[in-house]
Amino acid sequence: MAKLIKKHPTVKSISHKQVHSTLYLKSKTPYVSALKRINKFLANVNRTGSTYVIVLGMGKAVEKALSLACHFQDQLQKRVEILTKSVDVMDELSNDDDDDPPDVDTELRKRTISGVEIRIYP
Repeated sequence: MAKLIKKHPTVKSISHKQVHSTLYLKSKTPYVSALKRINKFLANVNRTGSTYVIVLGMGKAVEKALSLACHFQDQLQKRVEILTKSVDVMDELSNDDDDDPPDVDTELRKRTISGVEIRIYP
């Protein structure tokens, strides 16, 4: 009897203003694409009414987020603030019985993922 794990995404509640100033990074997000998107957000920061661009990375994406922060701080001389976070996520564990597929027992398990929030000022 093996356990299958379904990882559910975190619940994101952001306002309309934050949609155009917040970038969520995944471990598979290309570095150059993230650079271009952050530059685009920085160019439009006054139009959106925010004062900075937020880059969020959790788990394996923390390293990529920190390297982007270093790029904007060292290469482009932007002011950067780095904040650490912990986010609770839910995993769904289910028993894998090949004999009885309709009768699957599921269990929800909470775990905490570390992450980083980076604020880049124009």
